[in-house]
Order: sequence, then C-alpha cells, then structure tokens
Amino acid sequence: MSTRKLGILGFGTVGSGVYESLEKERKRVETLAGFFTIPVVVVKDASKARATGPDTLVTDRLEALFEAEVDTVVEAVTDAEEAYPAVRKLLQKGISVISANKELIARHGEELHLLAAGSGSRLFYEAAVAGGIPILTSIRHTLKTNRILRVEGIVNGTSNFILTKMREEGTAFEAALEEATALGYAEAVPDKDIDGWDAWFKTTILSFWINGAGPEWTEERPQGIRGIDVRDLHLAEKLGGRIKHVASLEGTKASVGPKLVLKDHALYGVEGVNNGVYVEASLSGPLLFQGPGAGKFPTAGAVIEDVINHWTNTAEEEPPFTEPAPAEEEPFPYWFITGSAVPDELEPVSRIVESDGKYGAVVRRRPEGKALAVLGCPEEVLQPV
Repeated sequence: MSTRKLGILGFGTVGSGVYESLEKERKRVETLAGFFTIPVVVVKDASKARATGPDTLVTDRLEALFEAEVDTVVEAVTDAEEAYPAVRKLLQKGISVISANKELIARHGEELHLLAAGSGSRLFYEAAVAGGIPILTSIRHTLKTNRILRVEGIVNGTSNFILTKMREEGTAFEAALEEATALGYAEAVPDKDIDGWDAWFKTTILSFWINGAGPEWTEERPQGIRGIDVRDLHLAEKLGGRIKHVASLEGTKASVGPKLVLKDHALYGVEGVNNGVYVEASLSGPLLFQGPGAGKFPTAGAVIEDVINHWTNTAEEEPPFTEPAPAEEEPFPYWFITGSAVPDELEPVSRIVESDGKYGAVVRRRPEGKALAVLGCPEEVLQPV
C-alpha cells in the first residue's frame, strides 16, 4: 500500500486540530487507512511559528501542495471567497478536498462537485453542517433506504448559547453575545451566527444532500436572534416551551429563524453550545442527533472521518436527484406572538401570559409581521382558552 500524502490549507482552529489529532491518533489512523504523511501546510502568514513537526513544510504558497504531490487536502480556511479559487484548482488537478467551510459548500458546492467528477477527485464536507455530529454520513449511509420527511436542527452553537444564557440567567442579549465571543463560541464579527446566515448555509447543504437540489425558501433571508429579549424567553417558558434558533427543511421547503419549541419536541433539551438535528425518516421514524456542533477537536474529528472514508473507499457516492417527500401545506399551524397585547382575532389557543408588561400567547392565525412558528405542538397540547 502506497503512503498517502495529506496537505492542509489553513491552520487556524480546525486546521491545527486536524494536524494535532492525526499525529496523536497516527497509529489508529494507519491501522485503518495505511501510512500517511503531512508534507505541507499552507497558511496566509508563514512567518508565524506553527506547532508542526520537522517533516512538514509551512508555507504561504498554494503551489507547494502540487509540488509535494499530495493526493488529499483538508481545506480549513475561514473565508469562503478566499478558499474558493484554491479548492477549484485542487479539484481540477485531481486532488480530493475535505472541507469544513459551510459557506463555500453552500455557495459553490454544485459547481465543485461537477469539477470533482470531471477530474476523478472527491469533495467531502461532513464537518460543514453540524461540526462533530455525523449527520451527513448518517443520512447517506445508514438511512439511504428511507425517505427523509423532515429535518429540524439547532445548528448554530453561538445562537443556542446566547438564548440559553439569556433564559437561565436573565442576561441581556449584548452581554450574552460578549461572553460568547470571550469564550471563543462567536467570531470577532458574529453577524453570520446571530443573524442566521450560518444556519442558512447549513440548511442549503442539507437540501442538496437530501434532495439533490437547493431549498425553496419561505423567506428571502434568514431570521436571526436579534430583537429577542429576556421577557420573550420567560413568556415562552410560562407556556411550557423554549425559544430556539431552528433550521427547518420539509421536502424542499426551508426556513431559518427562532421558533417556540415545546417540551414534546426533541430539540427542547438541546442547550448551550450543543447542536441537535431532528430527522423524521419514512422507515426509521423520528431520530435525534445531538452533540458539539463546533470546537477544535469535534470538528477535526468529523474532518478526519471524511479523510479515512475517502482513503479506504468507504464513502458513499453522491446520490442522483430524488423526488423529495411532499411537504404539508401548513407545516406550522400554530404561532407564538409577544407584544403589548394579544388580539382576539388571532384566535389564541393557549392562555395569555405576562412578563414585565409584555404579553404572549400561541395563536392559530399567523399575524402580519413577526411571529414564531411552534414546534412539537399537536392539537391536544394547547386547547383554546
């Protein structure tokens, strides 16, 4: 068996985590997939000291990957547009790429898959959707005889941490965001997390993975968690629920935004920085995948699993387009609203609750403007008042 050559493009949290994990688990990896080397790490600033061994060249030259004749590259660049031309070139040259870059895959995945198919290379991205949770592999490999009827996920740990912190401790949004940034859960510029774009990209990937096509969005853009205050979270609690930032995909219909999750729903207990993905499958029924959605080593672990699956030829092929399961006409028959009053014409189906001068209720009719869809809400859960 020939020795595999792996290159790493980007050496931040994920890239360095992959390197450290591969060296730490070298004996196990080589038992599974054969001998390997990491001859090149490509970074933006090669003058900075990096924790690599003497046999690994650290350089700012992309061409070094081709000169070293690597067969596989881990792409761990944080900026999608910076990564795009490099990944294109690698795939065109027949070098397989394992990526953790959700924006890159969401925006350019279809084109990159075509490039890979034309050159005999492969493109993998398990870590791009839910960090350490193997949701893509599970759907493709262990649920391939099922029709995926619905996916609902908490796929952004930053938003989940902030909402949990606000609800449990009464922390204001800005203070919770500041703490998330200090702990490394949020980027220095956290807009894509808290405004919903991170979850939007991940939902796009899931739709292509399941249906072979992008989603039909119910809104032109995602809804984030700005504007949710502590009173909203307390009102939700009084009705037996929690506000979570949820990505939903039913058939090809998709949405991203805050939703009221009642106790009967599997996502109710997904707290803090954890991610959770709830899948309804035609044969297997309801399933919940839960765990760390980010972090250095959970994400690195998902990347390395893709590497080993590729090297051992155990990764599933990309499926052809399949007709998605039909979506219900009205997937969310109930809505949660808060404000200075709850109008009778919206047909409340819960008691009206109050928190510090703000009122809330679950209603049957969606009002004009902002309202949160309710998950885990069969008719018997909330009875008309």
